[in-house]
Order: sequence, then structure tokens, then C-alpha cells
Amino acid sequence: MSLVNVSDDSEVRILTLSRPKANAMNLAMVDELLQAVRSAASDEHVRAVVIASDQKGFFSAGFDVEEVFGYDLPAMRHFFGLFMDVFDGFLHMPKPVIGALSGHTWAGGAFLALGFDARVFAEGEYGFALNEINFGAVLPTGIRRALIGVVGAREATRIILGGETVSPQKALSIGLADAVVTSEEALPAALHVAHQLGAKPENAFAFTKRALQLDAGYSTEREPLDAFLEQWFSPECAERRQALTAALKAKSAKKQVG
Repeated sequence: MSLVNVSDDSEVRILTLSRPKANAMNLAMVDELLQAVRSAASDEHVRAVVIASDQKGFFSAGFDVEEVFGYDLPAMRHFFGLFMDVFDGFLHMPKPVIGALSGHTWAGGAFLALGFDARVFAEGEYGFALNEINFGAVLPTGIRRALIGVVGAREATRIILGGETVSPQKALSIGLADAVVTSEEALPAALHVAHQLGAKPENAFAFTKRALQLDAGYSTEREPLDAFLEQWFSPECAERRQALTAALKAKSAKKQVG
């Protein structure tokens, strides 16, 4: 079963996240997504890319807690390195990249969304959350700078240190969302933007996209993941990750009994 479905709408490549039930990302999904991103970047017939989801109520819940939280240091270094390859692939793609965020966009899902050039949010009781601080983790430099580049330093500070969920309307007001539409309209709206931007002269678009990122202070190179990994495996973070894993398992068991 494919975890990332690939299709085309004329010259727009659509990458649809498709892992039940909430697009929680594991190694297999990240690897598949990375191959799809690289293929879209190198395909001369693709003028723009849209990232969407076919899981109701979710763009992505982030990392697969039961699998990823159990990785040892070498496995986590490998997994997160590949994940950051995906993020960088979106961020540095010389083509427009548009997100159709048709539901909750949490943690790793929010990381991905910050690599897009534009984000269409679904209206409703959905949220965007960078909640790593709540379980003792820290954000890599590239993610922090991407958020600052999108919403500015003050709003980024509130989002990161507060670890709170941002509603679609709040996202629109601070520039995190470029549009807020119904869940059903998220993909068509994202495709509309992709076709518009994809029609721009290719070389001029690619140069200007990168120049604007540099102007905004985005990272020019991947910084080492040592600080992220050191904190991830610290007693503080490990304890909170274990508690979260146990709570999710208990919740799942309760549903099965009910």
C-alpha cells in the first residue's frame, strides 16, 4: 500500500499523504515522501507541487509515536536526517510548493508545512501546533528560522515557547495561512495557487524564491542535529515521551474495549 499517492493535474504534481488514520509519519512514509519530492523536483514537466492529505480531519499528526519514540540514537539520527531531507526538499525546491492543510497539522506535520511557499488551511476545529516544548524536545534551527520567516520573530516566539495550538483564523491573521476554506475546498484552492505560481517564468521564480529566503534569514546549510538529538534523549524529554506513549496506548486500548 502506498503511503504517498502521486498524481498530476496538468503540470502540477500532487503528493497526497495517505497513511491511516492521521498520517503519522514513520520511516517508511518519510522515505517514500522523500523519493516523491526528489522526483517532482527533477521532472521538467512539473511546474508546481501540491501537498495534500486523504485522511479525514488530518493533514498530519506528526511522527508515529509508537514507532519513532522507540528509536535508539542511531535509528533516530537516521530517521530525522531523512525527515529533514524532505523538509529541505520542499524548502529549496525551485518550483512553487503549496500545502492543502485539510485538517490538524501537528508537530512533524507542522514542520513540513513550514517548508511550503503557501498554505491553504481548512476552517473548523483544526489546529497547527509546534508543541515540542511540551514534551521536552527542541526545534532544529531550520524549523525555527522557517517559522520566523513566515510569521515574524514575535509570533514565532509565542508559538514555540507556548507550545499552543494555532487556529485556522489565527493562522490567517498572522500570515501563517494564505487562505482559509472548507476542508473540501482546500485541495482545489491549493491547486489554483499552484497553477498561478507555476505559470511564472521558471528561472525568475527559482532565483527570487531563494533570494527571498536568504533575505529572511533562512538557514543556508543544514546545521548539525546534535542539539536536537541530545535533548531528545535527555532524561527530561525521555520521561515525557514515555508518558505520552503510555497515554496513547491506554487510550487505544480503551477504544478497543469499548
